[in-house]
Amino acid sequence: MSAWREVLGRRGRQAAHWVVVGAALGYLAWKVPGFVEDVTRSGRTSLDVRWEWVAVAAVSSLAALALYGEMHRQLLLVGSAHLAVRTVQGINIVENAVSSTIPVVGGAGALAYAIDQLRRRGVDTALASWSVLVAGLVDTLTLAALGALGLGWAGRVSPVVAVLITLGVVLVAVGGWAVLTHPAVLRRGLHGLLTLASRIPGFCPPCRDAWRIRTEQAAGRLSTRIALLRPGAPRWLLVTLLAVVSWTLDYLALTATVASVGMPVPWALLAVGFLIVQGSIALQIFPGGAGLAETGLLGVLLAGGLAAAPAAVSVLIYRAISWLGLSLLGWAVYAAWIHTSPIHIHRHAPELSQV
Repeated sequence: MSAWREVLGRRGRQAAHWVVVGAALGYLAWKVPGFVEDVTRSGRTSLDVRWEWVAVAAVSSLAALALYGEMHRQLLLVGSAHLAVRTVQGINIVENAVSSTIPVVGGAGALAYAIDQLRRRGVDTALASWSVLVAGLVDTLTLAALGALGLGWAGRVSPVVAVLITLGVVLVAVGGWAVLTHPAVLRRGLHGLLTLASRIPGFCPPCRDAWRIRTEQAAGRLSTRIALLRPGAPRWLLVTLLAVVSWTLDYLALTATVASVGMPVPWALLAVGFLIVQGSIALQIFPGGAGLAETGLLGVLLAGGLAAAPAAVSVLIYRAISWLGLSLLGWAVYAAWIHTSPIHIHRHAPELSQV
C-alpha cells in the first residue's frame, strides 16, 4: 500500500510540474504576438536586420547566463560540493526562467527551486542556501558598482561621484561580509530566521515543531556549518571576475542588437538603458520586467537621438533573446528534468543532526 502511495504521490508531483510548465509556456506564448505586432508597427522588416549581429547577441546573452552558473559552481566548491558543470548550469538556466516568468514571487520561487535541486543532488541545506544567496548577492553588488561607473561614463553623474559610489559598494560588501559572518551575529540572524520559519504554514510540521522547540540548538549548528564556508582571496577574485564578465557580456548583447539594425552603437547611452532594464527586472512588478523594461530602454534610445523604427526593433530583439529566449530554454530544461530529477527524501529538521 505504501508503495502505491509513493507512486501516486510521485505522479501527482510530476503532474503539478507539468501544470507549471504549461502555465509558463502559455504566458510566454501570450507575450509573443505583442512582440511581433510591435515589430510590424515599427515599419521595419526582417530583411533590414543583420542576423550575424543577432547571433552575436544571442551567444553573448547565453554566455552571460552560463558565467553566472559557473560563479555558483565555484561557491559550491567552497563547501566541497563537486557537482557536474552540466548539472549546475541546468539548475541555473531553470532558476533564471522561473525568476523571469512567474509574477511577484518569481525571485523567491527561483531561489527555492535552486536550493531544492541542490539538496536532491546531495548538497546539504546550509551549503545549498548559502551558495544560492551569496551568488545573488555578489551579482547584485557587482552590478551596482559597474552601474555607478556606467553612469559616470554616460555623464549622468560626475566621474568622482561614480568612483566614490563604486568604492562605497566595495566597502559595504567587505564590511557586510565581516559582520554577517561574525559567529554571534550569524547565530542571532539564523535564530530569527528559524523562529520565523516555524510560524510559516506549509513547511513540514515536524520540522517546524523542532525549530520552535530547539531553535537555539538549530541556529548553533547551522552557524557552525556556515562559518566554515570562507572562500579564500583567489576564489573571491574568481567569483567577482565571473560576475563582472557576465554583466559585460549581457551589456554587449544589447549593443549587438543595436548594431543588428544598422545603427551606430551609442555605447555610453546604452549603459544607461541597460541599467533601466535591470532595474525593471529587479522590481518584479511584472515577470522579467515585461513592459517596463521595453518602454524604459526605448525611451532612453529615443532621447539619445536614435530613429524610432530601428530603436524599437533593437529593443525587441534584445528582449526576445535575453528574456523570451532564455526563459523558453529554461522551461525546456525544467520539462526534461520532470522525469529524470533525483527524488529528494526529506529528513526532518536535518540541521539538528550532527554536521
